[in-house]
Amino acid sequence: MSKIVAFTGAGISKASGIPTFEELGDLRQKLSRSYFENYPIKFYEILKKFKDTVRNAKPNEAHIVLAKYNIPVVTMNIDSLHKKAGSKDVLEIHGNLETVFCNQCNSEFDFDVIYNSIYCKNCKSLLNPNVVLYGDMIPNYFNAIAIIGSADILLVVGTSFYTSTANDLVYRAKNAGIKVEIINERAEELVPKFLAKIMKTKFK
Repeated sequence: MSKIVAFTGAGISKASGIPTFEELGDLRQKLSRSYFENYPIKFYEILKKFKDTVRNAKPNEAHIVLAKYNIPVVTMNIDSLHKKAGSKDVLEIHGNLETVFCNQCNSEFDFDVIYNSIYCKNCKSLLNPNVVLYGDMIPNYFNAIAIIGSADILLVVGTSFYTSTANDLVYRAKNAGIKVEIINERAEELVPKFLAKIMKTKFK
């Protein structure tokens, strides 16, 4: 039986009302380590606005069908919509907006503490987002390679291939002989259709 793994980017959440980075102008530059260190107040204002959008977003049919079929997901998204949809096996390689942490005293807090202060209440150090920023290493990168490497079919959904992460992981999959299927438009419509067809084939 073929194993399917999904690799998802911002496009899968577009139908849930979350804009892609291409639609947000210079947001990429502002989600960088250097911008965070130089302009922490402005940085967190941006992140709070994004969190407000994410908080009100609901999973769309693409998220829901991946959860329905228990398909492992490696996602570049920080919106947690795969988990909201019920997916149990989700690797969020760029983190999420659920917590923030303090490097100085190793404390972790719910993300919402930053609505009061962006500084640690224990030691007054600047809190870090649980998000991989441009300029950071990706701590779970090798875990992502392992999960994707276990697939017979890699379903790539909603990525523009703008990032080196997407290009590298998909290249590795193709190089390993894994069949790669790409759905970058109308994910909420095409992912359920694709999986219905694949699952029917698999379980005949």
